[in-house]
Amino acid sequence: MSLIKCNKCGEMFSDSYKECPFCLEDEEFNGGRKPRNPGRRVQKPKAPSILGPAMLVVVLLLAGYLVYTFLGTDIAKWFDGDEDKPGIDQPVQGDDQPGKDEGNEGEDDPTQPTATVTLDKSNLVLEAGKSEQLTAAGAEGITFHSSDEAVATVDAAGKVTAVSVGSATITASAEGATSAACVVTVNPAPKKLVLQSIYGTKNDISIKVGGVAPMMVDGTDSTIQWSMENSSIASVDSKGNVKGLRNGKTKVIATVDGQTLTCIIRVN
Repeated sequence: MSLIKCNKCGEMFSDSYKECPFCLEDEEFNGGRKPRNPGRRVQKPKAPSILGPAMLVVVLLLAGYLVYTFLGTDIAKWFDGDEDKPGIDQPVQGDDQPGKDEGNEGEDDPTQPTATVTLDKSNLVLEAGKSEQLTAAGAEGITFHSSDEAVATVDAAGKVTAVSVGSATITASAEGATSAACVVTVNPAPKKLVLQSIYGTKNDISIKVGGVAPMMVDGTDSTIQWSMENSSIASVDSKGNVKGLRNGKTKVIATVDGQTLTCIIRVN
């Protein structure tokens, strides 16, 4: 068996055919008939390809992964109701809400103080038993209050009296006004010291020219500093011995424990 080339269509066919099967097939197609032995004119149906659907699935999976990576947390909160939905404008909460406080600009807040109380002193240092006046201004109906009346008291006029050693705060206040304060520090009262001589506790003694009057301070063991107002009339030594020098009047001065005590000396 050998192949023969058709002179009409140019196709090669087996010499077992009496006529060119390709030409016969063309005639049957052209005549509207189904070929008995279909050849090149009829192809077997191809099997459908799965490449397209597979690519579509891959693209969808990739898109879903990207969305979850960047927006997964926000979307979860959205469905849980924890946050406002994306893209939906929500009313602004707080002081910036539209319409809030409209028309109130420039009006005074009734809860804010409209005046300020002032005091002429912000600190006081007093000895126990001493008093000092505080002066307040800036508002009507000012009242005074002590934080510790065992240390210092204050009356309705602002007079402060030191009671005992310590610290207290005096506050001056009025309705609708900012208050003012003064810190009071109370120190111990000085010891009661008495300057005396052999003539007793009189603060006016007389001695003769050339006479000596020993002086002393009762109530302290501290060292006493002695001096004389006019040393030409009388003199005093470091032990407090006063000696008359000439007729006249002067003073002997004793300084001790922060106090100054004096006694008149008359020399005859």
